[in-house]
Amino acid sequence: MEFSKALLSTGMLAVVVYVAHVLTGGALWKEYQHLHRPISDLTGSGAPDRVLLLWFTNIYGVLALVFALAFSMFVASRRSVILFWGGISLILLHIVSISYSFFPQDLPGSEPTFAGMMHIVVTVLIVPFTIISPILIGIGLKNEPRWQNLGRFSILCGMLILVFGGLTGYFFANKLSYFGLLERLNIGTLLLWTFVLSLSFSRKY
Repeated sequence: MEFSKALLSTGMLAVVVYVAHVLTGGALWKEYQHLHRPISDLTGSGAPDRVLLLWFTNIYGVLALVFALAFSMFVASRRSVILFWGGISLILLHIVSISYSFFPQDLPGSEPTFAGMMHIVVTVLIVPFTIISPILIGIGLKNEPRWQNLGRFSILCGMLILVFGGLTGYFFANKLSYFGLLERLNIGTLLLWTFVLSLSFSRKY
């Protein structure tokens, strides 16, 4: 029981590490503007503190993947088929996410690179899993009386990610101001959902 509790708590730790990554990166890079620039610029090709911040993102990726595996093993596999596939989607989300470390984003004004193009490909691949995971898990949990509220919260988060993600893509494609704010609302929703899911089930086990 203590082992499963520890593994299910890694979701909360992952969120803390990710937030620390963003805050640390912004504090070290004085010219960086949170409201206008993507988070991936902090670890982009030529970013001033890329090596340091990669430690944060790699630790986040490992912790988030451990949580996804633990959730699928200890929670989803013992319940409905929908919840099981939600867990599989969550695992795939974080497997794809880890590949960001190998494909840094090209910073504005720099020459396009293969790694930069692959960064865009990874982003396109990760979007469906980011939306589907909380929605499937929410539907699965909503069918259980004890977890109905968490299920509704998960579905709401999935819908918000869909809306914020669409707006983020639109702002990025049209080079509009406050792209960074919308991206943070999008990723922030995913992080909040992860933290709540991790907290809820780590308390149970």
